[in-house]
Amino acid sequence: MCGRFALDQELDDLIREFVVSENRFPAWQPNWNIPPTSTIPIVIERTQGTREIGPARWSLTPSWSQELVLPYPTFNARSETAWSKPTFRDSVTKHRCVIPARGYFEWVSDRGTKTPHFISRTDNAIFGFAGLYSWWRNPESGESVASATILTKESTGLLRSVHDRMPVLVPPVHYSSWLDPQNLKGTDLIHEMASATDSLVPEFGHYPVNPLQGNGPQLLDHTGKETL
Repeated sequence: MCGRFALDQELDDLIREFVVSENRFPAWQPNWNIPPTSTIPIVIERTQGTREIGPARWSLTPSWSQELVLPYPTFNARSETAWSKPTFRDSVTKHRCVIPARGYFEWVSDRGTKTPHFISRTDNAIFGFAGLYSWWRNPESGESVASATILTKESTGLLRSVHDRMPVLVPPVHYSSWLDPQNLKGTDLIHEMASATDSLVPEFGHYPVNPLQGNGPQLLDHTGKETL
């Protein structure tokens, strides 16, 4: 799964990395401790070939919901079944996004103690989670709110020792096909990204960090303990 992540890049870095032509999130600031329901940047395409970056609530609310906050968690969606779930089904077909990240956290149990591990590329480069998004309209104010979820899959390779689930990733070479709003074969694309994720796992590593308290770059400091 993915229940906490870090994105320490400035907005200009994200615009360059994801070749964004429209910025709807000028208030974004680097964040090293992002929990569900936070406002995060997502990259989408409204029309083919035109990308924009904008804010979204990290916990997807489908357009048909009467309430913004659902009674069940929606910050992750299982890639194997998202297409069949009413909450995510429409987004699989019509609303796919890339969620920028520098890395994410998982908690590893050792003799009754849970220690957070930071998982990232070994070259510290930014990467993109495969996400789904939705637009929800507040029935009272009429305000439209974007929300998003991160797709997950069964872990492979080194990351199996950290958690049995991991985020689905979108390699840069697949950004265009994944984001293409005219491609309605979302289930096929999810399978393709899940397979591509397996090939990227050797480029990732993990290490223990101190308990996640507050915010700031110190949260990514290695504790010096041995990794698994």
